[in-house]
Amino acid sequence: MKYLLSNELRELFIAFFKEKGHKHIPSSSLIPAGDNSIMFTNAGMVQFKDYFTEITKPSFKRAVTVQKCMRAGGKHNDLENVGKTTRHHTFFEMLGNFSFGDYFKNEAIEFAWDFLINELEIDDKKLFVTVHKNDEEGYLIWKDKIKIDEKKIYKLDDETNLWQMGDIGPCGYSSEIFFDTGFSEWGHAECDITCDCGRYLEIWNLVFMQFERDINGKLSNLPKPSIDTGMGLERMARVLQNVKSNYDSDVFTPYISEIENITGKKYQDGNDLYDTAARVISDHIRTSVFLSSESIFPSNEGRGYVFRRILRRLFRYALKLNLNINNLVYIGNTVVLTMALFYPEIRESFGIFEKIISDEFERFKGTLNSGIKLLEDEISHLKAKKIKTISGDFAFKLYDTYGFPIDLTIDAANENNLNVDLSGFEKLMQNQKNYSKQKKGKVDFIGLDFDLNPTVFAGYNNLEEESEIIGFLDEEGNLLNNPENNATGFLISDKTPFYAESGGQKGDEGIIEWQSGDFKVDKTIKTKSGIFLHHGRIIGQLNIPEVSSPDYAQVKAFFKVNQKLRRMTEANHSATHLLHAALREVLGSSSSQQGSYVDSEKLRFDFNYPKPLTDDEIRKIEMIVNDFIFSNYAVQIEETEMEAALNSGALHFFDEKYGDKVRIVNIGDVSREFCGGTHIERTGSIGFFKITSESSVASGIRRIEAVTGYNYLNTVYIQEDNLNNIIVLLNSNKADIYNKIIKLYYDYEFIEKENKELKYSNFMLKAGELYKEFKKIGNYSYLIKKLDNFNPDELKELANMVKSKYDLSSDGNSFIIILGSFYQNEKIIYIAIAEGSMDAAKIIKLISEELGGKGGGKKDFAQGGTSNLSKYEEFETTVEKIIKNYLK
Repeated sequence: MKYLLSNELRELFIAFFKEKGHKHIPSSSLIPAGDNSIMFTNAGMVQFKDYFTEITKPSFKRAVTVQKCMRAGGKHNDLENVGKTTRHHTFFEMLGNFSFGDYFKNEAIEFAWDFLINELEIDDKKLFVTVHKNDEEGYLIWKDKIKIDEKKIYKLDDETNLWQMGDIGPCGYSSEIFFDTGFSEWGHAECDITCDCGRYLEIWNLVFMQFERDINGKLSNLPKPSIDTGMGLERMARVLQNVKSNYDSDVFTPYISEIENITGKKYQDGNDLYDTAARVISDHIRTSVFLSSESIFPSNEGRGYVFRRILRRLFRYALKLNLNINNLVYIGNTVVLTMALFYPEIRESFGIFEKIISDEFERFKGTLNSGIKLLEDEISHLKAKKIKTISGDFAFKLYDTYGFPIDLTIDAANENNLNVDLSGFEKLMQNQKNYSKQKKGKVDFIGLDFDLNPTVFAGYNNLEEESEIIGFLDEEGNLLNNPENNATGFLISDKTPFYAESGGQKGDEGIIEWQSGDFKVDKTIKTKSGIFLHHGRIIGQLNIPEVSSPDYAQVKAFFKVNQKLRRMTEANHSATHLLHAALREVLGSSSSQQGSYVDSEKLRFDFNYPKPLTDDEIRKIEMIVNDFIFSNYAVQIEETEMEAALNSGALHFFDEKYGDKVRIVNIGDVSREFCGGTHIERTGSIGFFKITSESSVASGIRRIEAVTGYNYLNTVYIQEDNLNNIIVLLNSNKADIYNKIIKLYYDYEFIEKENKELKYSNFMLKAGELYKEFKKIGNYSYLIKKLDNFNPDELKELANMVKSKYDLSSDGNSFIIILGSFYQNEKIIYIAIAEGSMDAAKIIKLISEELGGKGGGKKDFAQGGTSNLSKYEEFETTVEKIIKNYLK
């Protein structure tokens, strides 16, 4: 068997299949382009889905890839198993070869066997295969052509050997190739490939996409069967390097070696907790480096939430080994050193990774410190009572009150042989969420599928076009042949000059005219299959005969795009490209686009950057963009093959879906980007560029909004009007207005300072009065008082003054101060400050229950409120009864 390092295996696999006529397609993003059905790319075939379903026809029939994949979050989630086993990973690489209606089972099986036996020199005695029990053709190829002993061919059922995209659609039998490692995690001496002990390792899965399943479950043959295969790089590296697990191969040993050097301890030296931590850290660091390179940022939803979970799990295990943030950054740099040759993007984005991991580590330490002590105490308590399950209530309290992630609660429970009541936890989570009611009956027009050819877009160079109307959809998605006058819906044509909303550019508006009517278009969208839908209202008559009708005649119409709106939108779109170039110049090349939207009025551009832009940075960006505009650069369009475009260095974005041929927009020598949108011909047409706002939209994501051309002038006019109104209001003039405002500002500050001093004096007097109203029950002191028109902060400040002015606990007494206020004539608010054995949170909860309100907090401070105003008059009496009952 040939010994290969992982880098060598990648190159050999690609070279082998290129020699067999396959085109090498670079790995697609971990963010599936145009596919919301999965959170992350989890297989090599994801980027080819449209080829298998024939939505898009590829320019090549054979492909080979090394695909970046993730299985964490969503249906395919290995996160909780990573580290506990030696087989699971969050990030992995999938080697694959594909055929799109070209070769089928014979060649797929022969290629796989040739690569394993002749290229990798694996002993065929160690190889076993599976086929579907109904796949006689596959069985005979293995038996008669490849000459495998039939005792080594296993016939299995749908659960293991039938692959399908979904409940309906393309599917096919699969054949898996297994390698006998000779090693069983469970010590099995005699078993076969159906055993899960780890001895038999699945190294390659060949999927024969040959059927179409209909809505009734019936299978029919596809007209062009295809091939989809997947071989895990980590597993094959383990096999070729003859080691016991993926973590012992060169894929992970560089990171584990760094952990050993930092900790001074050895991996696999009899310490299971250490080994688990080392595996978690090495896997999660690698994953974090790649997620950062995709400009995914930790957040509380979607992919960002999965990233945050991975980081928090990483930090928890890192702290178990006393690793600090500098250690983790160092290990991350080792990932770059070992993998950047094949994935150069991780070197370019390493600064982003470093910033993300440092910020999240600081945030996590606060969360961990607040929750871990409570969790450890609860685990000790449960063990003492021999209780095996952490309650859903407790897990929810950790999450809700202290921000302690449920994943970490589960990990800690598993380490102590305990369970977590997840159903109870989920029930409480569900109760807490306020789901907004979704509109019923809303049609997903983007997802509609028709038996029509994609609409031909003729609007890059023409804004007027004669075309044929071939359909009309009402607002419920029904096809109508004779819609009524004044009906609203969507017109469908065979070609159109109207741009359909995509790539962040708003769809065109305009008018469609025919002999007996017209249609004012207010938006244009397109379906996933490329059919353009023009939305608007019919004025007049429209009769679309059935094609089969004897009186069939084409409904010819004239399509006219609103030229002014299109040109203004184009100016804004080209300006976003210039803005992107300016941002990269000012902030660095690691700052890249995270989203954009352009219409005729403004542009919006989201980009990754860890902090707000300074005024100087904003002004510098504006100056650079306007320099580009005044230089009047030519905007040139070119179409080229995807691979050539990538090699040319053109910028592209992971959440966009591109075909085999891509459109590149070049602006002078300052910008080169993939883009399917429409643009002006020269930058001078933009006129002028002005940033109107800069803000945060998510952790690590900033947003710039800007205007150009006529809209810039409107912004100037509005500012002039505002300035003139201020001048009139202050009875001033343009020359003196600045000095007048400065004087007003300082006058205001002086008055505000005097007000604060007066307020403080009044509060001190009030505190003295309140102190006299304390009552005692045994060793407990309490003060209850209602005050009018105090806000929550003022109540808290006043209570703290009473507490600080008078040493209430000097004699060991416990006390509580409860203040309430009738606030803004709409609700009753109340706060409690306690010390000693008095519990403010419990008492506020009791008060809230009695008053029909809500409240909460901690033992030393809590607050609440109610809209039940009828309870205000009896507030002091009601609360005093509660205190007396509490102290019984």
